[in-house]
Amino acid sequence: MQVYDVKLVFFDLDDSLINKDANSLWIKWRFRHEHWALVEATQALASLYHAYKRGKVTHWRLSQYYRTRTRGMNLKEYDHMVQRFFKERGHLHMYPQAHSLLYAYQTRDVERVMITGADECVARVYAEAFGIEHVISNRLRVVADRIVGLEHPLCYGPGKVGLAEEFLNQRGLTFDDTAFYTDSHADLPLLEKVRQPVVLNPNDFLRETAVERDWPILDWRLADNDGE
Repeated sequence: MQVYDVKLVFFDLDDSLINKDANSLWIKWRFRHEHWALVEATQALASLYHAYKRGKVTHWRLSQYYRTRTRGMNLKEYDHMVQRFFKERGHLHMYPQAHSLLYAYQTRDVERVMITGADECVARVYAEAFGIEHVISNRLRVVADRIVGLEHPLCYGPGKVGLAEEFLNQRGLTFDDTAFYTDSHADLPLLEKVRQPVVLNPNDFLRETAVERDWPILDWRLADNDGE
């Protein structure tokens, strides 16, 4: 498993460090505990999931989903529910290869950053489990102690690039100092910015793009299936 000579490495979460989409895992877990979650699942599948995978999700659409998902919870209540989700289901989907790769970068004193469209609570619980120091994610918008959606900008597509650049500027770094591992073509704007793009468990479109551009490809899914 190659480790690149960079000062900082970004990692996507969904289908990259974990073998599923965290939102899909969340919805399945919620449905086991509360059948009202069928409403959340219907909204996510009908108006969000496919748009997200096509790189066409909007702030309004994702905020609408989060209003349904959190149902007026405060941040503490939602974070507690996320902790339960992770202990009961979420931790089961972490790639063991991810631990090895992250450790390899840690031994070389490379800063590791999770950059994900997951919300801050979900991102943080996975980052802590993986031992990742920093998290860039979608941030929950709280008004009068209640979650009402997401803050601008989204950590998604071009928004990811802006948030990553802001993070780098705070450390006196540039994209020339970085690598990025991701599975999705929605992350092409950031892949095109970093010095070392790495395509990880890619969808078909991103695999074709990586082949055309001679980007490295890692695929942990075959090894994961062999272990089932």
